[in-house]
Amino acid sequence: MQVSPAPSPHEAAAIAAAVQALFSARGGVDADPRPAAYRSAWRRAAIREGVGLPTDDTRSR
Repeated sequence: MQVSPAPSPHEAAAIAAAVQALFSARGGVDADPRPAAYRSAWRRAAIREGVGLPTDDTRSR
């Protein structure tokens, strides 16, 4: 990442710490970017129920 004008070493450390804290709070760089409500198991079950599918993700074999 480039920041202009160039920050002082102290400012650069603060920026790096803030970015790291943001990534850590979201579960890392590869974390699901969707809001929590869109990752909800309850939401998935409701959508499946709405289209007539079983509400659980388990499949009989």
